[in-house]
Amino acid sequence: MKKLLILLAFAFLFLSLTSASSFDERKKYLLDYYSKARPNDQYWGDNDIKTAMGFVLARLETKKDVKYALDMLNRMQEDAPFDMFDCHQNIDAYLRFQSVYPKELKEKIRKRMTSEDYLADGSTENHRLMFKTAGYLTALAFPDWGKADTVMTHCRSVLMDVMDKTVRYGIKEFDSPTYGTFYITCLLSLYDHSKDAEFKKQVQMTLEWHLLNMAPEWLNGYFISSSLREYYFACSPHMMSPYPLLGWLFFGGGPNPVLEQKYENGELIVNNEGFYSVLAAVSSYRIPEIIQHIASDRKKAYVHKESHDMTPFAQLNYPWGFKKYTYINKTYGLASQWDGISLGWSAQMRRWKLVWESDAPASTFFLTHISHYGRSAESLFGATCREQVLQHNGTLLAMYKIESEEPHPYVTGVVPIDAIKQMKEDESGWIFFDGGSVLFAVKFCHPYTWDEDRVFRGVKHKMLRCDQRGTAAVIETCLPDKYQPTGTKTALDLFAEDILKTTKLEYIVTNPEYRQTIYHSLSGDTLKIIYNYGRFVNGEKVHYENWPLYSNPWMEQVVNGRFLNVSHGKESRVYDFRNWNVIDSKENQ
Repeated sequence: MKKLLILLAFAFLFLSLTSASSFDERKKYLLDYYSKARPNDQYWGDNDIKTAMGFVLARLETKKDVKYALDMLNRMQEDAPFDMFDCHQNIDAYLRFQSVYPKELKEKIRKRMTSEDYLADGSTENHRLMFKTAGYLTALAFPDWGKADTVMTHCRSVLMDVMDKTVRYGIKEFDSPTYGTFYITCLLSLYDHSKDAEFKKQVQMTLEWHLLNMAPEWLNGYFISSSLREYYFACSPHMMSPYPLLGWLFFGGGPNPVLEQKYENGELIVNNEGFYSVLAAVSSYRIPEIIQHIASDRKKAYVHKESHDMTPFAQLNYPWGFKKYTYINKTYGLASQWDGISLGWSAQMRRWKLVWESDAPASTFFLTHISHYGRSAESLFGATCREQVLQHNGTLLAMYKIESEEPHPYVTGVVPIDAIKQMKEDESGWIFFDGGSVLFAVKFCHPYTWDEDRVFRGVKHKMLRCDQRGTAAVIETCLPDKYQPTGTKTALDLFAEDILKTTKLEYIVTNPEYRQTIYHSLSGDTLKIIYNYGRFVNGEKVHYENWPLYSNPWMEQVVNGRFLNVSHGKESRVYDFRNWNVIDSKENQ
């Protein structure tokens, strides 16, 4: 019996260590790299707090090359600009590691951080959050500062209001592969350093709301979502951005991400900005198991619905907001959004995309009418209200009505060459692709052409183009194992035969102001878009005005809802955003 108890004890210890090591191993992987790499190797100056602080945090946390880190910190106080990115990370590092700071450095930081009143909001939602976080932490760090009480009161009040609106109405800069990072890292800083129990509880619940926002759209190292602000459409474990890197750190899945930068002829062409994620690796916060389980449960295909920018009287995309629809299957995902019939700011928006698991660095396909802002024609930034889409499971229908005065009067599509195993073009207009982990097909209602191949982030893409200003397109997807090769026919051949035999795409123009497109899909469903009037699935109008804040197999919350209900298997928890408390299933037993 004694031996059995000893064995059970060792087994429990082993399991607990194994459970803990998952995050710890990912943390170590991240810190090992950034404690050795130098900012200049990353194409950034080592006196820029915004981009260099990750290298400082990694060194101080691992106690490696500390002198270099302190030298960098010294230069930062003198040379770096004072903006939201800098002030947040600067005071966070001070609070974590001030015990190893020389006296002179402490004085420099105090002088720098107390020279502001922190009333500034910046120009975006993430700017405001960083400024107020920095002000709150500065008042906390220097309680004898003459403005400490005033700044603390102001910043705490703003932060509590921001958190209250976030968990009921969503955010404006939703699911940005870059800027999503700073929502998380600000909350982690507040969680780690605040001494105010009430405030800290609200911080923790808002942080977990954000993590639950990401978890259903996480697929083995890939974050699959539409977004208001996306710089790099090709994002994968082989070519990361900081927000998905945070997802990997918290959720795991997929191969270890590539952190090294990629150069060609001395020019930086891939910058994953992983240094922004280091703060999460040094934080004491750990996610609840139920969120981890949701992020990794991909046994069955499912639909995730989500709303953002729904705050009354303060919408960026008034009066519509953004209503998301994401379909996740075992090895791929298709994500899109409804954003009304007009648009607010959309210069960096990605309305929809197909992403699949691949050994290739880029495995993303989409069509778009490029935004006319800035350098969008070169970078494929942004989207316009000339495109309207409807998604049902793994099928997406898109409709275009591009005005003659548009500077880019055509539809553009990108096909990552290295991620495509086989491609077939049919005289009917269908193009069929085998991506290895997904089969997909695309068809325009009008003729298409191929532009010259282009390189994005070092990856060559075929460029699909349709010059018809009024047109429609459809995208069908499925898992490759739906079709078993027979004789000389591949799975893609059988997929193509099935589509050609069972589907029908119609584009009907009654008059210039009334046009519709109807698609009878591979699954037997009928999708219809009446441009600027409505979207229908199997004859039923899709009621976007009733879209949930969150809805998927594991969670439910209505817009402006008090409760976020989360469950997975026998686990469950309820987030009460009025009383700011969490009820776990264990507490109900």
